[in-house]
Amino acid sequence: MGRFRVRLVGWGAILLLVLAPLLLSPFSITLLNYIGIYALAALGLVLLTGIGGMLSFGQAAFVGIAAYATAWLTVKEDCSPWLGLMLALLLTGGGAAILGAVTLRLGGHFLALSTIAWGLAIYFLFGNLAIVGQFNGISDVPPISIGGFALVSSVSIYYLIWTVLVAVLLLAANLLGSRQGRAISALRGGRIMVESLGIDPFRIKLATFVMAALLSALSGWLYAHMSRFVSPAPFDVNVGILYLLMAMVGGMGHLLGAVVGAAVVTLLKNSTQDYLPIIAPGASSQLEIVVFAVLFILLLQRARRDRALRIEVSPIGEAIGSYRGRISRPPRAA
Repeated sequence: MGRFRVRLVGWGAILLLVLAPLLLSPFSITLLNYIGIYALAALGLVLLTGIGGMLSFGQAAFVGIAAYATAWLTVKEDCSPWLGLMLALLLTGGGAAILGAVTLRLGGHFLALSTIAWGLAIYFLFGNLAIVGQFNGISDVPPISIGGFALVSSVSIYYLIWTVLVAVLLLAANLLGSRQGRAISALRGGRIMVESLGIDPFRIKLATFVMAALLSALSGWLYAHMSRFVSPAPFDVNVGILYLLMAMVGGMGHLLGAVVGAAVVTLLKNSTQDYLPIIAPGASSQLEIVVFAVLFILLLQRARRDRALRIEVSPIGEAIGSYRGRISRPPRAA
């Protein structure tokens, strides 16, 4: 597809997003809001896992840190949601930097297991801290206001959610086209190859890890002020696995895959809740978990077969081309 067609499709998609509240029901707009919020968290996993090659199951914990930070500040301290955003980014980014410094030197399944461990720890921390309501959570979270206009309805906050998502997608695309972005892609080639290009692998890993966490912070901030209630349940490790499933469904090596995967999984989950009782009357609601477990296993099998076809060659080749000239270039004369 040529560049003109890509731009045409992009502008068409933006036009549909703008017109969606005029064409769809309020329930459909609510679903689109959740898709946009989930896509922000899944986008972090696309950068971290799909492009950077670091598997993490703890993305939901970072969403929770941001949601609780803004909920506590706005409800308990009666501050603006915009101050809540700053606190959410600060706490989430700082927490990610600390956790990344401790765990990112691990590799393979050790890294994945460590993300499960601290994801569980943060989840139970939410449920046992009296200052944030323990498992009862924090209610009456105020809505976001812009110019004195409170974004209370689903339609009003819809434009904010998707504006943030589109802006983040553009920034991520620019990042991946830069030298730093090609360094992130090169991480999949292994530590020795990355070091041979003059890149500090741990520094790039930590920066990518923090960026993914900050995307989760945006997701958590929007979620808290849209739902107006925060409790530990949406930030369990199971939800972290769901975010990973979204990234896998849409395509781990593509930024738009986060949006596609979030849409597919959210709509599938909603359809499962609607039609599963009809297909299997009297079945437990836990059967939904079984359906998603089967889907997850099938996707893992497909990912294993297609591993060599995803992003193994081209981004690493671009990284080598980008850094080769810088490494081989003789130093300037004093």
